[in-house]
Amino acid sequence: MRSSDNCYCLEARIVSNNVSMDEQIELWHERLGHMNFRDLRTLGKFECVRGLPKLGKKANGICGPCQQGKQTKSMHKKGKYLSTKEPLELLHMDLMGPM
Repeated sequence: MRSSDNCYCLEARIVSNNVSMDEQIELWHERLGHMNFRDLRTLGKFECVRGLPKLGKKANGICGPCQQGKQTKSMHKKGKYLSTKEPLELLHMDLMGPM
């Protein structure tokens, strides 16, 4: 429906407010400190955590913060000779970028 000021109005109603199993397992993964998915399913299976439902087998792999936590920095080999001759000639760069 189009209004007088050339904007469209959308009238929608909520059909359901259910959360899918994938979103639910990711939510509990974050709530429990990024615990691995196998242990999350075990907690749900034996009802070790109050309110934790039995979670499905499907998981989306590794979330962003988990992947970032598993990254390591590699060491750079030192050169055989020093290429600078004057003070303040050496340039330092951030190779990893913002974390």
